[in-house]
Amino acid sequence: MTKRIGATMSAGRKWARHAMLVAALASSVTPGLAQAQGLSQLLGGGNGNDLTGDLLRTVQQRLTGQSTIPSLQPDVQVQNPAVQQGPQVYGPPSAIERLMSARAGQPIRQYGYEVFGRGAPVVVRQSGALQDGYILGEGDEIVLTLRGQQNASYRTRVDRDGRVVFPGLPPVAAAGRSFGGFREDLEDAAGRALTGTEVLVSVGAVRQIAVRVTGEVNSPGLFNLSGLATAMDALSLAGGIKNTGSLRDVQVVRGGRSFRLDLYTLLMGDAAGRDIPLAEGDRIVVPLQTSAVAVVGQVKRPAIYELPAGQQATPLSALMAMAGGTEVRGSYRYSILRTRDDGKREMVQVGAGGGATVHDGDVVFVAPTADISLAKVELRGATTLNGSYPLETVRSLRGLLASSDMFAPAVGRPLPYLLADAVIRLDPATLQRTVIPFAVSDVLEGKADVALQSNDVVYITNVAEMRYIAHKAGDLQRNPTRKVNDHPDPVPPPPVPDANAALQVQALPPGLAADPRLAQLAAIQGIQLPAGQPGGAGQGAALLAANPAYAAYAANQLSQQNPALQDQGPPKPEEERLNPGIVAPPDILTAQDGSTARADDDQDQTMTLPAGAGPLSASQLGVSQAQHSRRPPLRLFVGLDDDTRRLLVGTLTNYHVTVVGEVNNPGDFLVMPGATLDKLVQAAGGLTPKVDLHAFEVTSADIDNASGLSRTVRHSYGLPVAQFAQVALKPFDRVRFNPVFSDRDTGDVTLSGEVKFPGGYEILRGEHLSSVLARAGGFTDAAYPAGVVFLRQSVAESQRDTLQKEADALERQIISIVGNVSGKVQVTDGEIAYVTQMIGRLRQGIGPASGRVAVHVDPREIAAHPELDLVMEPGDQLVVPRQPSAVVVSGEVMAPGGIQFRGDRSVDDYIAMAGGMTEIADDDHVFVVQPDGSAIQVDGGGWLSSPPKLAPGSVIVVPRKLRHFTWDSILMDIIQVTSQLAITGASLAVISK
Repeated sequence: MTKRIGATMSAGRKWARHAMLVAALASSVTPGLAQAQGLSQLLGGGNGNDLTGDLLRTVQQRLTGQSTIPSLQPDVQVQNPAVQQGPQVYGPPSAIERLMSARAGQPIRQYGYEVFGRGAPVVVRQSGALQDGYILGEGDEIVLTLRGQQNASYRTRVDRDGRVVFPGLPPVAAAGRSFGGFREDLEDAAGRALTGTEVLVSVGAVRQIAVRVTGEVNSPGLFNLSGLATAMDALSLAGGIKNTGSLRDVQVVRGGRSFRLDLYTLLMGDAAGRDIPLAEGDRIVVPLQTSAVAVVGQVKRPAIYELPAGQQATPLSALMAMAGGTEVRGSYRYSILRTRDDGKREMVQVGAGGGATVHDGDVVFVAPTADISLAKVELRGATTLNGSYPLETVRSLRGLLASSDMFAPAVGRPLPYLLADAVIRLDPATLQRTVIPFAVSDVLEGKADVALQSNDVVYITNVAEMRYIAHKAGDLQRNPTRKVNDHPDPVPPPPVPDANAALQVQALPPGLAADPRLAQLAAIQGIQLPAGQPGGAGQGAALLAANPAYAAYAANQLSQQNPALQDQGPPKPEEERLNPGIVAPPDILTAQDGSTARADDDQDQTMTLPAGAGPLSASQLGVSQAQHSRRPPLRLFVGLDDDTRRLLVGTLTNYHVTVVGEVNNPGDFLVMPGATLDKLVQAAGGLTPKVDLHAFEVTSADIDNASGLSRTVRHSYGLPVAQFAQVALKPFDRVRFNPVFSDRDTGDVTLSGEVKFPGGYEILRGEHLSSVLARAGGFTDAAYPAGVVFLRQSVAESQRDTLQKEADALERQIISIVGNVSGKVQVTDGEIAYVTQMIGRLRQGIGPASGRVAVHVDPREIAAHPELDLVMEPGDQLVVPRQPSAVVVSGEVMAPGGIQFRGDRSVDDYIAMAGGMTEIADDDHVFVVQPDGSAIQVDGGGWLSSPPKLAPGSVIVVPRKLRHFTWDSILMDIIQVTSQLAITGASLAVISK
């Protein structure tokens, strides 16, 4: 009874401990390690064989985060090859590659060696789940995990006897068996020995094996690999296969057996291709390649292919399968370059069925029998639907260009030009291209249509391309000799330097002035260095700078030789200047540095200057001191080769018209015959508001090709804009829109000084000075009408021309006098310097070209003499001074200057008050410049003439005396020039008052 009560109490305590344990496991509060140890004491400990001990260990692992169960996550290890080679490189061409390349006439490589010809790292998995087919061996670690009545984990390795032994279980054979079969046996044995326990079997660490790789590999030797490794892993660690080794006969020797590996099955994705797992002591042998054939031409993989082991020939169909077949479906011609028994080679044509046999060393050529696309039309150019179209659906242009939506503008691209487009056709008989012009606008309106043929190219031009062609056509029409001489002669050599020219060194750009080749280039061009002076870079720069033409030539030559000296932003070609934003027209070539240069065959590329050209700037020399911003290139005529582009441009230039005058964008355009004026005006941006529609003219060329004559016909029209569609145009027409006639003159006149309302005034055609003065409010009370200064631009231009001619005449006469020995003795250096200074002033345009005109502005005088009322011109200036109070005495007097005016004083009185004349004064030619600008000689040219009447603001001029016995030939010219200088001085003096 006592024993039964004790057993009952013991069982009660055990279930109590179990209940507390379940409560601890179910609790959401995680106790610490100390709590777990207290719980262990409360439960009374327990050994590892009862359930209490197992549960306690589980709780301890749950609470502390520690686990004795081994991790089965895969561990990896990376093994690198013995010799690491560069990517995509597998050595120089082998002997078979050189031989086959010579026979094929093109470089050709062996297939597969770009993959197997180099080593690669091998990733080896050391633990984790394995496939059931893995063969166990000595050293593999087996992990046994128990769950249920017993919870434990055991690790052991396959021993030397090939067995696996776990506690409480019978030994199980493992070595040489698949992991799947071994696992089933071990689970059965554990299930029989341990009732109510789940058994889990896995592989821990995998054994290491030693494998030897020999033969045609880059790094043969003995390699340690994982038991999971395959033959491919061993070849990778051996550095890959040499291009002399075989890819189709790799042998894995294991004991007395040999396994053959064909790597082509792995490369070509053959379903039967399998890698060979390795075992301890395996030997991999890569033999020499024995037989190979080559295939080139229209195949997907042209290469040299190795024949299967032991074969010396293969069907052509098998070779084509290895090469991936032909590039595209079609008809092909197969030719085989065979080697006969006597060593000679011959080309054999074989059928396309693939039944022929290809032998070792043969080369197969695959070429298309025809590469002509039939029943196809291409659409290119400025459309949104470019591409190929079947001819059966687009028999004509109307079927192809069905909607204007195809020509929607695209951002960043020029607008389509629908008045001059082309069909580019290839003649099947002559294989020559022709261009058929048409207008898309006419096709869309149903006015025109062109039947299409196979391989036609319909090209839609854009505005930039039209401007390029039209400008080229206009240039050829204005200069017909360029079309005859389309290929100019070579550039002539630079001009010969003038030996008598003075050496005036002008600055060259730093990039060229410091170039040591300048002196050498100067010597080559015949410029001799001065005696006794070294010929360095600076001397060469000086000599070339003495002649601007040579400077340009040297800069051009050296810039071509040294790209660093070239302008980073080249000058814009003509087409780019005409079309802002368009870069790289069709005649533009892009250099290696990205810059562009003109390459048109009818344009002279070399920079040439006339012999007397002035100094050159850095941009003219081709050297830029600043970097120009690059513009994104936009090529014209995209998709057309050079010959087709030239043919297109040459054909469309024959449909050139010009519109000038009152349109917003005048210039050259392209239109088809029969195009109406309204479309041309629209292309030119429309009419301006000032256009005269009463009479505009169209000038046409009536060309008679039979007689070889052309007659110009001019038509004048007076039509509103709505009726422009009635005017048909022809090639080479010139349309002119005149502005409406206006009585307003083109420019203003300026009134300043003592007028009530000074400023600029618009004038009407034929308006008089009195009218402008009346509009300006008339004179103020302080005005001095007698001293009015009137300046006219046309008179100033005439004065400048006259003074230049007088300067030339003076220069010729002074040279002739100096060249005369007797005259040179009689003429002093001071006199020569005086005349030379005067000539220089005339050359530089100093002084006399004021354009002053003597006018009368007194209303009473104009009323009496209406012809004195001057007709105004644009640009005229009228300056009304204030009442002056002095008379100016200038020239050869002791004290030139202004003297207060008195009405009772004469010319002699004013000269006397200026200190009198100097010794070199010419008292016979004294003259007075009146305030209105007119000049009067004091003696009047005769003995009986009365002296001039002076007025406030007059200028008395006393010229210098010249020797009459040496200067007779130029005396009158000097007096005339001196008087004009004095007149200018008087004008300035009056204006400044």
